[in-house]
Amino acid sequence: MNNSTLKDKQLQAILVAAVESGDGIREIIDGKLCKRQSVVSCVSALETGLKILSKHIEPKESLHREDNDATFLGLGQQPIELLRWNIWQSKAISYFLSKRTLRLVSGASLIFSAPKAQWVEVLRRLRVSDKNDDDIFIEKIELLLLGCVTSRWTHLIEGIMSVSYKSVTVSEEYEELCKLLLQRSKSLKQNEIALNSKVEEILEYLTEILESRFHQLWKLPSALTAAAIPSWSPLFGLYFGEIEKQLKLDHSTTRFCSCDKDLNEHNDCELAERVWCLYVFHICICH
Repeated sequence: MNNSTLKDKQLQAILVAAVESGDGIREIIDGKLCKRQSVVSCVSALETGLKILSKHIEPKESLHREDNDATFLGLGQQPIELLRWNIWQSKAISYFLSKRTLRLVSGASLIFSAPKAQWVEVLRRLRVSDKNDDDIFIEKIELLLLGCVTSRWTHLIEGIMSVSYKSVTVSEEYEELCKLLLQRSKSLKQNEIALNSKVEEILEYLTEILESRFHQLWKLPSALTAAAIPSWSPLFGLYFGEIEKQLKLDHSTTRFCSCDKDLNEHNDCELAERVWCLYVFHICICH
């Protein structure tokens, strides 16, 4: 770590060791990495390291499901397992550091550097010949969300990489997010907007084009949606409202997770992952 250069193979070995060694050592390694290495230069090595990690994680996950399938989905009141935490964390890092995402970030940075009237027109004309209208709409939403985080991209990556495991339940995470919504004051909102009015423009436009289709946010990566939408934005409340709908025992509601409708607890489904992402980005990283 203290050499003048850090080769890809060395970085890959350090990342594997960081996850396998435990929280204490991982925090030290994460801190050194953030100081020594820029995020973009680490992309190829991180991708390779994550692939290696996933090969070790997925078989264990499969075995766990086979042995405990009858009770695994009913443990919503028990702490999230370390294995599940690491899987969600690796998934978030993989998305943020993928070549596709980095290309989109570069494009978003360029597009949203222009006045609002210009970037709105660019998005309106955006068409991809081999994709249907729904796919194009989702990609526009993704581009807009990325536009909200381009100015703090490095901080975002450092944050998700440095988050350590906490023994919390999905219910406890949800309660903390509810408190966050109540505690956010208007003065805090104004202070944050003053730092980046461009983000407010993007969020207003997002809210406008989504209208009654806020469920479309479920088609986008959980980590991106959580990281991009600040808690002071009305869009945050609307997105959180979609999550609350999924928590209700209304069998007429379309489920966006893999849980059986007869189950009233969520532990390792997409809904639990979305709550976790909001908790990590808005409670763990922001505090």
